[in-house]
Amino acid sequence: MHVVRTVVCKTRLNAFILSLLGAALLGASLATAQVAAPPVEAARKTDLAGLPNFSGEWTIVNGEKGIASVHDGVLRIAPAPRTNLFHSPEDSFVVVNAPMVLFAPEGDFTFKAKVSAQLVNAYDVAALVAYGDDKHWAKLCFENSALQEATVVTVVTRERSDDANSETVASPFVYLAISRKGNEYSMHFSRDGQQWRLARHFRLPSEPKMRIGFAAHSDSNLQFVTSFSEIVYRPTALPNMRQLSSADLSDPGKR
Repeated sequence: MHVVRTVVCKTRLNAFILSLLGAALLGASLATAQVAAPPVEAARKTDLAGLPNFSGEWTIVNGEKGIASVHDGVLRIAPAPRTNLFHSPEDSFVVVNAPMVLFAPEGDFTFKAKVSAQLVNAYDVAALVAYGDDKHWAKLCFENSALQEATVVTVVTRERSDDANSETVASPFVYLAISRKGNEYSMHFSRDGQQWRLARHFRLPSEPKMRIGFAAHSDSNLQFVTSFSEIVYRPTALPNMRQLSSADLSDPGKR
């Protein structure tokens, strides 16, 4: 009986020692992984390394709500579900958490990109955005409307959002452009990148300072991915803010 007890005790002791060794090895492995993993901000900057170099540094806003990456000059944003940029006029719906990739231009500008997305669920959105803060911003959207139609949509927010649908687009992409002259803005879209139509002409305050760039959001689509390519930036406003032509975009800075 004494021998049996001794064997059992030794077995338990060996198991205990092995468990301690395992815990120590696991802790060392985790510590090594933590040292090797780059900081979140560093990873984000690396992800954006392929974007054109404009005035100001590209930054990610609400990065925890999506994944942004660049490959061959094309920016892709995959937003998490339940993301949006909207403050309803009656204050019943306020969600301003869409992932955005932005930079801060100096003064006037004209900014354009080809915006592509497979719009599946209602309110899947890929957009160009001018963003000051959570209460002052505007977006020009390629959006799957409540009618399940790919639609050009504009939203201007001065404390609360002013929402307007434009034309439908029978294509998985559309060209979008925003121009600024002081506090004056205009938004334009094109189905082929050649013939442009005015979507919105409006005013936003110069303070807070506006950043411009890209946004994506989705109400419920777990697989939603957007892409932004053929990016053009010019540090000048349009000669006529209500009209945009291809000649207005034929300048260095195109990708």
